[in-house]
Amino acid sequence: MLGSKSLHCGVVGLVSAGLSVAQPAPSIPVETAARVLAEAHLAAQEDGGRLWGRSLDGPLLLVDPDTRFAVANRADGKGVLTAHGGAFTGTLPTTVVIANTSMEWNGTRWTMVMWPSLGDFLVQRRRLLMHECWHRIQPELGFPLTNGNSEHLDTLEGRYLFVLELRALAAALRGAGDARVAAIRDALVFRGARRAAFPGAAASERALENNEGLAEYTGFALRGTGDEESRLAVARRLDAVESDPSFVRSFAYQTGPAYGLLLDASDGTWRKRYHASDDLDGALRAAAKIALPDDLPGQARKRAAGYRGAELRASEETRDRENQVRLTKLRAALVEGPTLALPMDGANFGFDPNGIVLLPGAGTVHQSLDVIAPWGELHVTAGVLVTSDFSRIVVSAPTDTKGAALTGAGWTLSLKPGWKTAPGARAGDLKVIHIEGS
Repeated sequence: MLGSKSLHCGVVGLVSAGLSVAQPAPSIPVETAARVLAEAHLAAQEDGGRLWGRSLDGPLLLVDPDTRFAVANRADGKGVLTAHGGAFTGTLPTTVVIANTSMEWNGTRWTMVMWPSLGDFLVQRRRLLMHECWHRIQPELGFPLTNGNSEHLDTLEGRYLFVLELRALAAALRGAGDARVAAIRDALVFRGARRAAFPGAAASERALENNEGLAEYTGFALRGTGDEESRLAVARRLDAVESDPSFVRSFAYQTGPAYGLLLDASDGTWRKRYHASDDLDGALRAAAKIALPDDLPGQARKRAAGYRGAELRASEETRDRENQVRLTKLRAALVEGPTLALPMDGANFGFDPNGIVLLPGAGTVHQSLDVIAPWGELHVTAGVLVTSDFSRIVVSAPTDTKGAALTGAGWTLSLKPGWKTAPGARAGDLKVIHIEGS
């Protein structure tokens, strides 16, 4: 990776006539970070607003999530960041959640990128930087910051049809002419059959595709490679994600760039007419002039053979059985057993969309999660439930309590003054509450 994760590389150095402690080295090499900031500026300048009618250039923070040390391309409004080596550096306060995201801080809307996630290759960095820069301008473009789950993608049928769609999209990205159009038609058939089988699927998929999907498309479109190589890069990634444990929250990172780049190849002006109420598949169907058959489920069954459908079905049935065992264990730990519940009001957190598991009837389980909230800070490394109504964060009951510090299986909690634990609704359950009058 591009940087060390330790804030202080403090060493003792020999200077002149005596011993002196060297200045602590920042956890992000400032000169290297300044070059990364310049790469982002160049990528935005090369685009020149062509893609979305607005420049992607703007306030950008590169942050070490362990030390909170940040390198930026400009100062903030309150003097936390100061000029240093062609950039601006400082340490972010604990009230700021560290994540790859856009955020309001000290009077400025920023793009934030975690330093360890940037990678060693220029095309990787440009893709991530432009993805996150799009999030900063998306409200201006009329695309809301919506983050829902598509629960049907964790069912056997929903996931099966989704992977068939990915295979057809990969074939379209690699193909040309009539072969590309035929593969696009197949992808649209698989998608249409899935949406016919699950009412509400179109709305939930649209919401995330017009948020994360468009951001990821922007990253691939501006990664600095030719159109054909960018399409091949997405196709290779579609091949690699088939075995991902869940697509409930991550699917749009795959479909967004696939549909977007295929749209570019069919009609380079599509973005000028595209709105938050539109679907990427509908836009591609119009651009490629494709008419779909009436019997989508029947056509999906027929066309699956061209994408190794029987083999895929067998592997997905095996996966589904194994997943049911995993869900039983998660339900025992986070729903049926003794738990600690924390209110979601005012909570901020970053998460890995690839590390989410749907727990039907309860919510979504994150393998890891860091939360900053009015009640304190929660650090989880082994499973936490966010309830379906987004009202509570739930972990297994604590195994150790020392005043404001609580520890459980794979989690630690530090409570702020004015907050305490109290008995929950069931014997053995606890909840975090605000102390009256504090």
